[in-house]
Amino acid sequence: MLRGKSLILHIRVHEEYKCVMSYQRVLLIKPSYKGSYYGAFHPPVGIGYIAETLASHQIEYDVMDMSLRHSLKGLLKKVRDFRPDLVGVTMMSFMYEDTYQVIRRVKETRPQVKVVVGGAHASTYREQILEKVPEIDYVITLEGEETMHELCSGMNVIDIRGLAHRVNGRGVYNGDRRFIQDLDRVPFPRYRKFELSKYIFHDIDIASSRGCPHQCIFCSVKAVSGRQLRVRSPSSVVDEMEYWYRRGYRKFNFVDDNFTFYRDRVLEICDEIENRGLRNLRLTNANGIRADKTDRSLLKRMKSVGFYYIGFGVECGNDKVLKNIKKGETISQIKRAIADAVDLGYEVVLYFLVGSPGETWTDMEDSVKLATQFPVLDVRFGNITPTPKSELFDWIGENGLFVSRPEDYLNQVTSWSREPVFFTPEMSVAERRRALDYTARVRKRILEKAFVRKMRHMKLIARLFAPLAVSERTMDLVMHSKGLLKIAEAIRRA
Repeated sequence: MLRGKSLILHIRVHEEYKCVMSYQRVLLIKPSYKGSYYGAFHPPVGIGYIAETLASHQIEYDVMDMSLRHSLKGLLKKVRDFRPDLVGVTMMSFMYEDTYQVIRRVKETRPQVKVVVGGAHASTYREQILEKVPEIDYVITLEGEETMHELCSGMNVIDIRGLAHRVNGRGVYNGDRRFIQDLDRVPFPRYRKFELSKYIFHDIDIASSRGCPHQCIFCSVKAVSGRQLRVRSPSSVVDEMEYWYRRGYRKFNFVDDNFTFYRDRVLEICDEIENRGLRNLRLTNANGIRADKTDRSLLKRMKSVGFYYIGFGVECGNDKVLKNIKKGETISQIKRAIADAVDLGYEVVLYFLVGSPGETWTDMEDSVKLATQFPVLDVRFGNITPTPKSELFDWIGENGLFVSRPEDYLNQVTSWSREPVFFTPEMSVAERRRALDYTARVRKRILEKAFVRKMRHMKLIARLFAPLAVSERTMDLVMHSKGLLKIAEAIRRA
């Protein structure tokens, strides 16, 4: 909602400023993230939805996914050859200065081109981006499909909800667009212009819902995708799976924040998969499902149609810290869900955070006890990194607990590093470093045991090679090498 000076400015814009321009050649860019694991594993869902929306409205487009080892020089050549009138860039707040630099070079190469940014960073900072980066002309927030179409179709920019634009050098935001309620009418990605053969994994990410109603303090979902949960129908979800199934794909990753929120819907998806004869599937919930939104019978039904890999966002090892971070779950629920998944034969990954508000060293030891209680595939202890517009971010700022400025740590690889960006009265910077080193050693032991279980037919060899195979140096080498990743994926599939 527009208020005060923003409303006055908006009225003045309507009276004095009208901009109508259509765009019929759009280049979509996904940046690479230097030094990170955001690699070329599979085609990106968000930009895939934008591409499919453009195609459905007969707008010519092309795509450059720079994580496919495309250089800046290659991108600029694409800009010269394709000659777009609009360039769309999806952005995370992570490494945002690098993305800004790419945009500056695009603008230098083709000064007349207009640039629009979307994604999590755009939804977080909105018109502030326009005031900081003159090379950016528009910002699209939250869901981008309808806003992008209206921008390209020539609708007056002052009338487009979900869009920020510039008037006399000042960023103006038109206000939030209403969320799409019927997600079935949004065409799912078909990746027509994507270089599918170049992605490392032969699988497809599926987003079957949007939004999250939960209150976790470390998450900025309210600013990025909204708290209103909206879901696609089972038939729509399986339509997408069947489309790719007919093209030889068998592995699908559900990237929802809340895939199991509606139990009956998951059961209907399973029935739909079975009724259409989609067999030999490998289905994952690697993004994580909530323990309080699952049960043994549901997990068993999911397993029967091909689900085999599940992540649980555990976050911590006791109810005190769960309450502090407003997770809305209990340790007993979490333990029950993990036990059921392991017993049913799932590959289980647990996600923890180290150093949440109120967490002491003793509390962190509770996390370690929980992590080692079950024979899981992997356990990841995250260096908790506050994201802008999250409750945690605001709390740290209000209490003066940052040890690294957000503009610094957001432009570094911190989620995999062990360098804290804030402290709490319960855990100092030095203790955090020690805790992150300690939990890294715990993870290594868990991975070694999982490696031996996986290689159960060659246990002696597995025990000898496990320390080397799961060492941080080896995993880092593999994750940053496309060739080694392809070999690892071939072994996994075999």
